[in-house]
Amino acid sequence: MRRSLRVVCRDSLAATPTAAVAKKRPVKDVKVEVKEEATAVTKPRSSSSKRIKKEPIPSPDKEGTTPEPPALASKKASKKELEKAAQLDTYLSFIHTRREQTGDSNKLVGAHVSGASGLENAVFNAAKIGARAFAFFTRSQRTWTCKPLTPDTIAAFHAAMKRFGYAPGDVVPHGSYLLNCGSPDAGVLQKSRDGLLDEVRRCEALGLTLYNFHPGATKNEISVDECLDLIAESIEQTLQQTTGVTILVENMSNQGCVLRVHLACVSSWDLYTSIWPRNVHDLSK
Repeated sequence: MRRSLRVVCRDSLAATPTAAVAKKRPVKDVKVEVKEEATAVTKPRSSSSKRIKKEPIPSPDKEGTTPEPPALASKKASKKELEKAAQLDTYLSFIHTRREQTGDSNKLVGAHVSGASGLENAVFNAAKIGARAFAFFTRSQRTWTCKPLTPDTIAAFHAAMKRFGYAPGDVVPHGSYLLNCGSPDAGVLQKSRDGLLDEVRRCEALGLTLYNFHPGATKNEISVDECLDLIAESIEQTLQQTTGVTILVENMSNQGCVLRVHLACVSSWDLYTSIWPRNVHDLSK
């Protein structure tokens, strides 16, 4: 039996055609093909293929912090704008409530508020505390020279005044602390007069009708009467170059050489008799 199986297997193998044995290629041919394949793999893509543009990675700034991507910064800005809008709506509701609660009173009670980062913020800050009137600085109170008001600043202030229901007479801008319109120093006096005129003109541009400032100081170099005369001249010069703004003289506490103006002194001014009651208010009434 075993023998017959071996015979059958041998005959079957003899009948099967022998597979062709692959020839060994020379090593040189193999190296050439491998080199050609490697060249084909590393061949750059054609210009027609789409390329993915990589966004540049923001580099750290001088403080060592990496700036936010534009999309994220825009999203945060939108969030801040929404939060500010919600705050202003709250202020608007509050000031309306306060006016309803105090509607039977003619007294306009308020405070000096900040107008930093935009004069319209003075309106917002006044409404925030429920003030029916407010004071603020129309420019920096500690520098002589300031940038002029821009049309955008003026428009934003007008829009805020209208939205929150404030009238021009509800606002009393305050003069710079540097002003000394009775100064014995000619240079300081001229800068004070220029500053006074500039601030009153700012009130004109903002549509306001009142302006308040401290008169000045003798610096222990001139008499009170001489100082009063200089103040009167300063106001007169300003009124001749402006219209529609009433100048309020705020009394002072007579610290050192600071002028404390008695109402009797004010009534003796030539200014009082020449232009009253056009633009100067007697605070005794």
